[in-house]
Amino acid sequence: MKRLLLFFSIICAVTAFAAFFQPDVRPGYGVTDIGWLSDYFPPLRGTNLDTPVFYMDSGVEGPTFLLMGGTHPREIASMVAATIFVENVVVKKGRVIVIPYANKSAASIPDTFGKVPHFIPVKSRSGPRFLVYGDRRTDPKDQGMPDPEKFVHPSGFELEDGAEARNLNRQYPGVPEGNPTQQLAYAIIQLIKAEKVNFNLDMHESGTPEEYVDESGNIKKGGRLAFTLVCNPAALEIGAMALLMLEDQGITFNLEESNPEFRGLSHLEIYNATGCLSFLSETPNPGQDPWRKHVDVINDPKYPLKLRVGMQLELIRCLIEAYNMYTGEAIQIEGLPSFQDLMEKDVGSFLN
Repeated sequence: MKRLLLFFSIICAVTAFAAFFQPDVRPGYGVTDIGWLSDYFPPLRGTNLDTPVFYMDSGVEGPTFLLMGGTHPREIASMVAATIFVENVVVKKGRVIVIPYANKSAASIPDTFGKVPHFIPVKSRSGPRFLVYGDRRTDPKDQGMPDPEKFVHPSGFELEDGAEARNLNRQYPGVPEGNPTQQLAYAIIQLIKAEKVNFNLDMHESGTPEEYVDESGNIKKGGRLAFTLVCNPAALEIGAMALLMLEDQGITFNLEESNPEFRGLSHLEIYNATGCLSFLSETPNPGQDPWRKHVDVINDPKYPLKLRVGMQLELIRCLIEAYNMYTGEAIQIEGLPSFQDLMEKDVGSFLN
């Protein structure tokens, strides 16, 4: 309880003095404790990369599930789904840990695409509220150093875009003496180890799969990853079971296995570093389509936010059920809104 009071005191202080960005997450009855990622790696404390961690412990022995949103804060459905989970779910057996804004620094700045406002108003159960639409990468001011010419992962894997040094989902398993984004990845790995997390889901969004015509008149394919669950090879059977359950709800996702040659991604490196079964989900975000001039990431007629959040939440439910069936262990939760709930009532109906 003291940690809960401390958290709200910090939020109020931050609001008053605007020292650091703090996202608006309003815990529901299922939250039993709140901490900080810096509890697992103290060098993050006092920086804009430290982020709240929400614990939902049933008090009944069972597995531990880690749910992450906001690895890329322009992928708004991930953060909204994680926030809805924190504000509605009660865990009856086992434990769930939620990090709604994994890269809080990237959420503190607007998307460099410039098509979507940084803060988007919605109506919640208690009145007006703002959703955050951030950037893909850590704020350069928080990184504190210029981007390199090339990004080189500690394994030797290279990418031509040096700005990927600020992309959290290229840094796993992290480097304790590395740059701030590498340290952020390292802190998440330390949490997983310390809390003995059994499985995790890192929620993302990609461009929509729509074909479009580029400036030269060529027909291009849209986002390849939309509607995909990527699984570490060790978690592939559980992922396949989850997608069969999802299909029963009328939602079709593709199953993809981690590519061991593409280093630094959560679904590959988390399991390799900790033994935690790791998954990554992708829903289609029109805000990430390069060809769209006018974007509405909330009410797009084909890909509205409620559709994308509903799919993420339903996938969480199916993943937990598949894990339970596959391992014989059990996490039990109550209060998670269904896909149909989201489609009928919209996102704001499940925000405090």
